[in-house]
Amino acid sequence: MQGQPNHSAAKQAVEMLIAPLTADEFFAEYYERKYFHNPVIHPEAADLLSMDRIDEVISDSELPPSSLSMAKSGEGLDPAEYTFENGVIDRGAVLDSYRDGATIILPQLHLADGKLYSFCLALEREFGARMQTNVYLTPPEAHGFGIHYDDHDVFVIQIAGAKQWEIYGDRDGLPFRGESFRKDRDDPGELKETFILQPGECLYVPRGTAHRAPNHGDEPSLHITVGILHQTWAEFMLEAVGEATLRIPEMRHSLPRKLFFDDGSERADHAAMFSSLMNEIAEKASFDATLAAFSGNFVKAQGPRLRGALTALSQGIGADDRLRVREHILYSFESAPSQSGEGEETQIVLSGSSMPLSAELAPQLRDKIAAGQFAKSDFSVSDAEELDDIIGTLVAYGLLLPE
Repeated sequence: MQGQPNHSAAKQAVEMLIAPLTADEFFAEYYERKYFHNPVIHPEAADLLSMDRIDEVISDSELPPSSLSMAKSGEGLDPAEYTFENGVIDRGAVLDSYRDGATIILPQLHLADGKLYSFCLALEREFGARMQTNVYLTPPEAHGFGIHYDDHDVFVIQIAGAKQWEIYGDRDGLPFRGESFRKDRDDPGELKETFILQPGECLYVPRGTAHRAPNHGDEPSLHITVGILHQTWAEFMLEAVGEATLRIPEMRHSLPRKLFFDDGSERADHAAMFSSLMNEIAEKASFDATLAAFSGNFVKAQGPRLRGALTALSQGIGADDRLRVREHILYSFESAPSQSGEGEETQIVLSGSSMPLSAELAPQLRDKIAAGQFAKSDFSVSDAEELDDIIGTLVAYGLLLPE
């Protein structure tokens, strides 16, 4: 996996979350282990979001059903209370429910807000994981959710107002994605610590750590939760098994007819086949092939940044127009079976697309992208049409932007 990161922007984004800790200290002492309340106030946090921006989103933005939810007094609000019969958000009902003490939740607002999206992109290489934002606006003297833990790690950035945080116990073992807190079965443990999160302060809470955060004071509280959508070794190993089975013909056979209804007479045979297949998997699983698959999927799922691409494509890209690689956008050069069916060819993979490259163009494009900026006239290729098409596609999918 490759990219052209802006190291300064990425470093600033991480420092806002964890300073005065260094990245090495944070990952060694806190990540997936224990919460960290950052004592440093970062005024630049206010640049990410504001009450005016939330007002704009609710009043003027498109609001499909999945774009907003609400909670009150520890419970999610029935969508019927703030939507029309067709599921569309009823903006007046949202504000009326907020007036009555309900928290407004804007899930994955980074997909509709350039600042938040750029912030997430800056963090993704540092954490090796996809990032998302959920935004919470809580009225005075209220709280959205009761005591719970999350199934993914989060950073909380307080933007306005204040929250009183309560930290409870830790789940026995990190939860897998989807293992949400069940208040009727899971014990949150004893209250360990309380503190006030003020504007500009950040908090890290690992998955499985129970917490609650009622509003504090007589002002509304606005905060951003940055979720770390980690991938586990379990997922990696499952991919490795799937990749290895492509080279194990026996894995294609159906299960024995009587496997589920065996009276015990064939159990030893079934167990022997299971052991044999496990040995085959251990022998033929490939770390490199699994890593390549994971990396490619990570790149493709990133999501593009396209601001400026439409204008550039409308105006046309001249031979001497300089192009730069957008910051934080991931890409990779990978080998794949050629379209002719003979041998392999190089393709460039990025969000939403993969493009085959000729043997002449591939090494030049790799070097030019790694340098960070170039023009079409910098290439020496015999197929100018291929070059024009590839450069135009890379602009269309958000990797390149004219300077």
